[in-house]
Amino acid sequence: MSQILLTGFTPFDGREFNASWIAARALIATHRSENVLHGLCIPVCWGQPRLALAKALAQWQPRCVIAMGEGATGLFKIESLAHNRRASRKDNNDQFPDHPLIDPQGPDTRPASAPCSTLCSYLLQAGYPMQLSSDAGAYLCEETLYTLEAYKEVHPFLKTVIFVHLPPFGSDLILRGESRQCDEALLTEFSQQLLASMTAQKLL
Repeated sequence: MSQILLTGFTPFDGREFNASWIAARALIATHRSENVLHGLCIPVCWGQPRLALAKALAQWQPRCVIAMGEGATGLFKIESLAHNRRASRKDNNDQFPDHPLIDPQGPDTRPASAPCSTLCSYLLQAGYPMQLSSDAGAYLCEETLYTLEAYKEVHPFLKTVIFVHLPPFGSDLILRGESRQCDEALLTEFSQQLLASMTAQKLL
């Protein structure tokens, strides 16, 4: 049995919902594994990933963190590389970042430690429109992945980190040749399949 932390984000850019937090809550409610799943909703505000994740890691000491965010329409993306950068973009507090780098003392990049290509292939074979990405967008998703990989370097209990971008909630996509909407049912299916793929790879 493993402690697993699922993270998502609050809505942003005037949206009512964020697919990432819907997916995280749905997986916690529906999973049938022996693992214990915890949820963390990160505010879309510069600097919050570091603060929120530090508290969650200290509280639950998870073996695995499955982080999710909203990305491009029509695709699920697994992020393979975190860049030490922040876009000149306002957050939910209407604030620009106070520094162009996530960590002024950190490396330019931090590669994702999970077997991203293998997991992407597994989910692609399951019928999901998947893409392996090396650009997490320089917003709060990038900051979350970069921060998680930094925490993984100093927390021995944390063995696996993965970041997945989901299609925006309510958007349309093609799944197994059929048109679907990215609703709670689809996000539940995908998050369950993601957990199954990580279990198959013995990452939990």
